[in-house]
Amino acid sequence: MNREAETGLAPALLEWLERADHEPVHGWAPDLPIGELRCHPDLVARLAEIARPIGDTRRQFVAGCPVIHYPNGRPIAAAAGTSWLVVRSALPAGALLSAQPLAAPLEPDWVELDPWAVGVAFARAVDLLRGHVARAYERAEADA
Repeated sequence: MNREAETGLAPALLEWLERADHEPVHGWAPDLPIGELRCHPDLVARLAEIARPIGDTRRQFVAGCPVIHYPNGRPIAAAAGTSWLVVRSALPAGALLSAQPLAAPLEPDWVELDPWAVGVAFARAVDLLRGHVARAYERAEADA
């Protein structure tokens, strides 16, 4: 199966999100040069805006895409392309339901969300997105 052809996502990113053996992540990785990104800079900034205030989140880049981690290493959110955002919240997407989901082959607790939430007020969308990241962080903390 050619995962990149089916989803448009780098296989290395999907494999990273599916792994169960992550090492602790230290710090917040700086932004990559634009030529190394496989995620639009606006989406990188959006993910940082929603994730940074949550607990002690960490960021690293995998296959040119930002991945948010719980400090023990468990990934809790990731973004790619111009609008692909997943969060390991296991919550219903609600108003953040992605209009064009990629249906990436991830565990069911990964929820694909619309990071731009067209039709939802900006501040409300940010709050809803942060709620998903906060829930993913709490779940990772409980599993630690």
